[in-house]
Amino acid sequence: MLRACLFLAFAATLPAQFLLPIDVIPKKHIVELTIDPARDTFTGWARIEVQLTKATNVLRVNAKDLEPLSSSITWKGSAIPAPASVVVGEFIELELASPIGPGPATISIHYQGKLDETAIVGPYRNKVADDWYAFTTFTPIDARRAFPCFDEPRFKTPWEISIHIKRTDKAFSNARQISETDEPNNMKLVKFAPTEPLAAEVVAFCVGPFDVYEGTPAGHGTPIRVISAKGQREQSKTAAQATVDVLPRLEAYTGIPDPFGKLDHVAVPEFKFGAVENPGLITYKASALLLSPTDNEPEKARRIRSLQAHEVGHQWFGDMVTQATWDDVWLSEGFATWFSAKVMDEEQPPARKLLSSVAARERIMATDAGPKTRPVRLEMNSRKDTDGVYSQFVYQKGAAILVMLDGWLGEDRVRAGLHEYLQSHKFGNVTTGDLESSLPGSKPVLDSFLNQTGIPSIRAKCSNAHLTIEQTNATRNWSVPVCWRGEGVASSCTVLAQRAEIPVKSCAAWIYLNAGGSGYYRTEWSPEQLAALDVTKLTAAERLTLVYDLRASKNLTSPLLKVLESDPEPEIAKAAIEVIPH
Repeated sequence: MLRACLFLAFAATLPAQFLLPIDVIPKKHIVELTIDPARDTFTGWARIEVQLTKATNVLRVNAKDLEPLSSSITWKGSAIPAPASVVVGEFIELELASPIGPGPATISIHYQGKLDETAIVGPYRNKVADDWYAFTTFTPIDARRAFPCFDEPRFKTPWEISIHIKRTDKAFSNARQISETDEPNNMKLVKFAPTEPLAAEVVAFCVGPFDVYEGTPAGHGTPIRVISAKGQREQSKTAAQATVDVLPRLEAYTGIPDPFGKLDHVAVPEFKFGAVENPGLITYKASALLLSPTDNEPEKARRIRSLQAHEVGHQWFGDMVTQATWDDVWLSEGFATWFSAKVMDEEQPPARKLLSSVAARERIMATDAGPKTRPVRLEMNSRKDTDGVYSQFVYQKGAAILVMLDGWLGEDRVRAGLHEYLQSHKFGNVTTGDLESSLPGSKPVLDSFLNQTGIPSIRAKCSNAHLTIEQTNATRNWSVPVCWRGEGVASSCTVLAQRAEIPVKSCAAWIYLNAGGSGYYRTEWSPEQLAALDVTKLTAAERLTLVYDLRASKNLTSPLLKVLESDPEPEIAKAAIEVIPH
């Protein structure tokens, strides 16, 4: 209860022209649509059950490019006319002659919307061969183009969706279909079961004469389907098998079976993103999901597994447990990026663990060190702000920070903390503070790396049985979890503010300051330290990190680079060759 009160106080300080007021709280969205993908408009009824926290005669919901046709508000069993008007800030506003509330009420709006052929946001349509199909892409703030709704992640409700379609078409949505009823004029009504509480941005539907490939149930028995345009069914088998491969790994890590009861993968011809994680109805760019006859089958199958690991991983991180505001979208995208790399590492020999994560970290570090950097967490106060909500810093730096937590706190401790986090907030909203509570001690580190830009740099020296570790660019207030190991010295960690003096029995022949290669920082080396370092005793992730650190410090003549040029891991050898001046 305290968390909710604090959030409402925070929301009240944000600009009213972007966020909805806090005195009307949605409890359920009920949507009935009539969609013919061959037409460029559609109609709908939206009924939203709400709780009024105080008396009011004006109610607002999000809407964009929707034309209200009629509207009312049901209060104490009576439907009261409430004229609707479109207002600035992407809202429909309903006004009553006299105030109602507090208490439960129902908003009802009949409306018309656009089914655009050129847009790839909101509801839109694509033509494949001679057939029309309708799809949706709502994230982050375009569900409001499909129906009046509460289109912010803090508002999670069950959704009941039904769609009137042509009898020759099929319709799919987040939940399983519960009925199909023939209607006049060669139409039919398809009804779907109520969903678990969902944010509007991950509600989804599609309509058209689809082919459907039914795969083997995966994990704890989740039904799997791949939905594609006519004629593409045979290209869907690899995508269905990918779910069978990755879903059990995701369920095993979280300890929670797939939260939404089914997994449909939809191949979309024209798409804004590579994929969107809508619970139960994940949408993908068709070329990323389907295996065409010209594809390299093993390589494409691996890419499909990796993509699904990310999107299916969202079913827990982002869909089941959802960030309360767009500021914390890293709790969705950073986690899915980290989670997918973790489960894809299970396909690698143990010696190659974290190699792909180290390479991804280096790419975001290169940007983080330059003028185009930005913090992982940023406030979103307008539609323009949300253009940057899916920055690579959210994905890649967010994931790199989680890799660092794994290396510092230990994988078992992180997994236990995340299990508690998921269970405690199941089908609810979270903030970074909730994650910090589930991982005790993590707050200073997370706040340091999420809320400011740049990369810490550290160095160490050992003398007189004392290991001294210090930040060399400590003008910023970083709390850096530094883990080190050395010749005959087991891995140890400390959270470094600026400088630490650590007693040791004796100075090891060499010390490596990024044990496991998991830390988001640079290590500075003296020529003497590099000369003493035995790279044959480093892990692959540590060796690759070493190459990148030498490049960042412009230490390009170290003899170690010549050794690493012949490394058995091709990524390390390639990186060393690229660094050495020729």
